[in-house]
Amino acid sequence: MSRYIVILIVLMVIGSLVPYLAENGLNILGDRQPADTARADASDDTGGRTYRIARNRQGHFVADASLNGRSVDMLVDTGATVTALPESLAEDIGIFLIPADFKYQIQTANGSVHGARAVIDNLRLGAIRLRNVDAIVLKDQSLREPLLGMSVLNQLQRFDITGSTLVLVQ
Repeated sequence: MSRYIVILIVLMVIGSLVPYLAENGLNILGDRQPADTARADASDDTGGRTYRIARNRQGHFVADASLNGRSVDMLVDTGATVTALPESLAEDIGIFLIPADFKYQIQTANGSVHGARAVIDNLRLGAIRLRNVDAIVLKDQSLREPLLGMSVLNQLQRFDITGSTLVLVQ
């Protein structure tokens, strides 16, 4: 378990650099396409379902997701090993935990906290649909906004940054 926590920390550090690099001209694919809003496409050239997210003014990618039928804005964090939810949001989408569930030591940018493992039954990003997504729930004081982490992104066919747009393909 400690190996996963170390990996989580490393990925969080790397993930925090992505918005800075994207905002300061790093162009991974070499083409510049301005994008104004998040957009879902029914399919792309390969027949996969596509969801596009424009970088916001702070340089972040914020997805308009649906978790168990509830609309939620989620910060895309490639440095987060798993999708992370504040406890109050987890309760809003039907995940109810007891204090004993918060037994996993998690290292965050703000220090060490305890989290509880959970599963999101249904997650939707435009036309992209995922089931049984692994998540970690943290107390509200430890996590202000939900993070869409690698437990979601790893289930996709691909994801990449094109210009100032994050493209997710299922």
